[in-house]
Amino acid sequence: MNRTANARRGICTLLALLLILTSLPGLALEKGEFPLTTEPVTLKIWGGEIVNLDQDNCVANIEYQKMTGVTIEWDLFSSSMNFNEAFNIMIVSNDLPDIISGTHTPERIMMCVEGNIPVRLNEYIESGSYYLDALTEQPQYWDMVTATDGGVYTLIYTDSGVHKDSEYKMYVYTEWLEKLNLANPTTPEEFKEMLIALSTNDLNENGKNDELPMVGYYNGRQTNPLNFLMNPFELYRDNYYYISDGGEIVFVANTDGWREGLKYICDLYASGLIMEETYVQDQTQFQSLLNRPKGETIMGVFPAWYQGAFIDINILDWTDYQAIPPLMGPTGLQQTAARKGGNFNLSNIITTACENPEIAFRFLDWFLSHDGNRFTQFGAEGITYELVDAPAFNGATPSISMKFFETPQVWNSGTMPRYDTAAVRYSTTANPEKRNVENTYVLFSAAEIYEPYYVWHNVPDVVWCADQDLLTQRNDYLTVFNEYIGSCSTAFVMGTMDINDDAQWESYKGALESMGLADYLATLAAYHGIS
Repeated sequence: MNRTANARRGICTLLALLLILTSLPGLALEKGEFPLTTEPVTLKIWGGEIVNLDQDNCVANIEYQKMTGVTIEWDLFSSSMNFNEAFNIMIVSNDLPDIISGTHTPERIMMCVEGNIPVRLNEYIESGSYYLDALTEQPQYWDMVTATDGGVYTLIYTDSGVHKDSEYKMYVYTEWLEKLNLANPTTPEEFKEMLIALSTNDLNENGKNDELPMVGYYNGRQTNPLNFLMNPFELYRDNYYYISDGGEIVFVANTDGWREGLKYICDLYASGLIMEETYVQDQTQFQSLLNRPKGETIMGVFPAWYQGAFIDINILDWTDYQAIPPLMGPTGLQQTAARKGGNFNLSNIITTACENPEIAFRFLDWFLSHDGNRFTQFGAEGITYELVDAPAFNGATPSISMKFFETPQVWNSGTMPRYDTAAVRYSTTANPEKRNVENTYVLFSAAEIYEPYYVWHNVPDVVWCADQDLLTQRNDYLTVFNEYIGSCSTAFVMGTMDINDDAQWESYKGALESMGLADYLATLAAYHGIS
């Protein structure tokens, strides 16, 4: 009898405990289950202010709060502040948010781990999550998300846009090519002939010799002509090295091919075909030259990762400038360095100040689903877009037709996690009338031109390094060598150093050796785990 009573009391106690547990917000949530809570829960999210975007009242913010039952409280730093500066101020303030949005480096994350700031996510991931689905589909991601202590402290943000595979592009004003009855150049020689023709035929018909054959700007995103023009002679990649398919570090900035490339670019500059402004002006000055009304155009060619990043569509159309394919060099090289699988970033940290970490995880995890990916890119069906019976860029039907709003209605790229796929990325309607409103066409068409010439650089976007001394040495070397190579390359192009003088070339190479090139390459190999 006592045994039966004790059993009953035990069962009642267990049931009562289960009732209490299931009534608490954020416990035992299932993947994709909405709402996330029926109790009042607020998540304070820290991030950067985006000009023209009302974070609180945009469609994405309003609709996701409805879906989740979670109130979002934004803590935004000014758009005039540097991210690192704002991040450091937030960390030392002792007023941590629940979520630190945006993308993060392994170094920043490990600094946070030392301060007991991030929540370790392994248990949440492995309990069943869209994050786990993504890692299962892309097993190479595991190494990039896992810290040296075995912990996973962020979600991910990926960009499968084919334009991200290679950014070393060049764009030409197609109306002028048509006037000259010229096709795209295919060799460095033809490229030079095109620049001469662009600058000597009064193509804007104003009676002045004011056409600028090629212009870039200083320290922009792939806005140095060298980043495109070096490739017929030597493979260019940021930081001047890549990893071969055989797993070796290949340094490029001291080869015969690099010198030949500099000779060619120097010749263009000496011939007045690359404008001096390229090496001194900023983005604002560059755009003032680019964005002239049609009929008053003065810029023929410019280097960039994407023309739409600089064209003001109130003045010009994105399609006015279209990509020039990689050029074939004298030894048959026709190439551009490319990354495999698009762009990868570590994104969003849930902090130990968060009282509801599981809710915070599920709140972020959904964005790694197919539907979440669509939401972060296009917003809410019926509000910011409609599904229409017409083929998309990826050939699927129905496709997404975006509605027009005066201001952005979706969070800025990188604010929330994302596991991007081509099925979502290229699901907008392939409508020729919207080629200058939605950027899919110009991004996709340029990438198609470059894709046949990809050479994989095999350098991962994210590398974890437990050896702080090695990491410091790598970073110090990277800064010193990049600054020296960049300044010398510009000097060779502009003629303040003579690329045709063997003694000056040997002096440049000797300086690289005396700076510790051999040790730098050994450091890079150790950093990348190459034995």
